[in-house]
Amino acid sequence: MVSISTKSAILKPLERKSVMMRPENWSASTVLSAMANLAWQGSQFINRRLPSRELPEPNWAPGKLMRSWERSSPQLGFPRTTKSLCPKCNAAAVNAFVSGACTLSEFRAVPGVIDAEIVEEAGRILMRKACDRHGPFEDVLATNAAFFKRMESLYTGGDFECTDDASVHDHGPLAIRSGRGMMLVFDLTNRCNMKCSPCYMNANDQGYVHELEMSDVKDIFQRALSFKPRREVNVLFAGGEPTLSPIFLDVVRYGRSVGFKRLHVATNGIRFAEDPLFAVEARSAGLHAVYLQLDGTSNQGNWHRGVSNLFDVKVRALENIARAGMRTTLQVAVVNGGNNHGVGEIVRFAVENIDKIHGVVFQPIMLAGRDQDVRDEDRYSRRYTLSQLADDLKQQALIDWEPLRDWFPMSVYGTFANLLDLMKPNAEVGTLYADVHPNWGQFSPLLVNRKTKQFLPVSSFFNVERFMSDLVAITDGGRGETLTKAQLILSVLRNYHNEKAPAGLSPAHLAGLFKSTVLRFRSDIPDWSDQSYAEIGEWRLLVVTGIWFQDLYVADLSALRMCTTPVVTQEGEISFCAYNGAGWRQVVEHLHKTATLREWHKEHERHKIYANGALVKISSDASSNENAEHERAADVVAHYTGR
Repeated sequence: MVSISTKSAILKPLERKSVMMRPENWSASTVLSAMANLAWQGSQFINRRLPSRELPEPNWAPGKLMRSWERSSPQLGFPRTTKSLCPKCNAAAVNAFVSGACTLSEFRAVPGVIDAEIVEEAGRILMRKACDRHGPFEDVLATNAAFFKRMESLYTGGDFECTDDASVHDHGPLAIRSGRGMMLVFDLTNRCNMKCSPCYMNANDQGYVHELEMSDVKDIFQRALSFKPRREVNVLFAGGEPTLSPIFLDVVRYGRSVGFKRLHVATNGIRFAEDPLFAVEARSAGLHAVYLQLDGTSNQGNWHRGVSNLFDVKVRALENIARAGMRTTLQVAVVNGGNNHGVGEIVRFAVENIDKIHGVVFQPIMLAGRDQDVRDEDRYSRRYTLSQLADDLKQQALIDWEPLRDWFPMSVYGTFANLLDLMKPNAEVGTLYADVHPNWGQFSPLLVNRKTKQFLPVSSFFNVERFMSDLVAITDGGRGETLTKAQLILSVLRNYHNEKAPAGLSPAHLAGLFKSTVLRFRSDIPDWSDQSYAEIGEWRLLVVTGIWFQDLYVADLSALRMCTTPVVTQEGEISFCAYNGAGWRQVVEHLHKTATLREWHKEHERHKIYANGALVKISSDASSNENAEHERAADVVAHYTGR
């Protein structure tokens, strides 16, 4: 039986000291690090004096692999000016299209763009903008200017500009212009079995149904392969509640059949909790992992979602997902004054269940959909920034977790991707690439002991910042595979500080951790999904991520054009922020409406909606009839795999 732990993983002071300090090994580790550092310096001295090698031009790329100085960068620093949107002009433009007062071309060209300024004031970073018709708007981008500045300073350069993508990215000033993206979001349906807030799409408050059909899905997958760069990409089936789609399992099977391995679903977990067999069916169809919405670690912490036993539902869903052979990423919407006091507890919950949980993604509230028409005073009070997240986790997690040491922009993943691209010049597709604007996506890697449940930031004993700089230097050098691997080993050893590492961790363990990291970026090995779940010893990485999707009040179009989370639709791939925050959802759903609610309910049974304190019925004992469930699961696997 799979069990879920709900207790806190708290390092006691003496335990924490023993984890962090190992004086008996200090001298040996210092010598090892110093020797590696000298060898590294020598290798770079020679490297700089050798003629530069021409970098390869893989088939998946629109050109030769780029060196660091050839990569693009958005405008950074402050004060600076950018393009943004007037919330009222944008709403008017959307309404004009839906009512027939303007054409799609007119909406595409004029979605309400205005100038904006990003400034520092009283230790905060603010966006200020003014519309000639609707006056001024102001919002906060960061409550800690030093944190904001650090994230920008670590940006290492963007991905290729897109080519041959006119039919995919035709969305005017809100169009994506660079990169493949790291997550393709399929909104399979706008129907949902809950009615809660926050909800960026206003589910169950529309008078129509919008659902993708299999013909739409096939066209969308085909378009996803039609332009360059062609990189590995995660696919996220979303909604609404995607498990309500009658073709959900068929879509998963089709995606796997056309070569997409990284197949995920974003869910509230109700279907997975109610039916253990459903998780097995999804896994057999080709689903790799699950993103599970979770706002707190108790039923009370999730009460605002309208289901009285929602945390119990999440726990049961986690059990069933793990039993089916998948891991879960927790997806947390954070509201200032709502649940931000519990972000540390969510991380500890993830640590306690590290064998079932792959990562945690915190998403500060996006004031869109059900939350778009918010009063200014409510917007100011509910607004939550990524710098606040880092500060709150420092205070709540009860470990040495420093915002200015342990957090990095997601774009530094690109340094690792660039290195793997160099090492695999003949790969059919490029490495997964997360070129997220440094203002809007950040992460902090934690190392967790699976046995003791002790955890600490990787950068407390490993110089992540210098390691990333080393990777840039290795990639720019463009040497052969042998020299590249040798430099990589030297960099790992010179940046690893054994005297600060947790007891029981040695440089030898880093090989397994490195392998698991590579599998996060590349899936071109046999049985990749199973291999990525293989046990690698007692240590595991838990990546805590903060992703803030822009709404109309904080929209920065220079960041939107490099969006790595496009929503794939009948109208092409649209930035998640433009789709949900700037009216493109209403446009697409209006153009491709499946049916009115009245028409839909004439042909389809009404699905249950849990709201107003409703109770989801789940079995009281997850182990009841477990043998029968396993027999049924085996039948399902045999049916779909032929084994």
